[in-house]
Amino acid sequence: MTAEDKIIVIASDGVWEFLENTDVTNIVFPFFLSKNAEGAAEALVRAAYKKWRAEEHNIDDITCIVVFLDVK
Repeated sequence: MTAEDKIIVIASDGVWEFLENTDVTNIVFPFFLSKNAEGAAEALVRAAYKKWRAEEHNIDDITCIVVFLDVK
């Protein structure tokens, strides 16, 4: 990690199977600006669910933790 790192996303394959790193960044960054990690996690789960639902009928796991770093 470096001083430039601002966000940690820990997520199950239910997120990573349907969202690319750039998708996750684009979803999470606005929440970082407003300091709302819980909202970021919820938005990621919703986005993954929406993409998963569009491609498959059964959804088994979508879990994530979002941590915002405040490194000085």
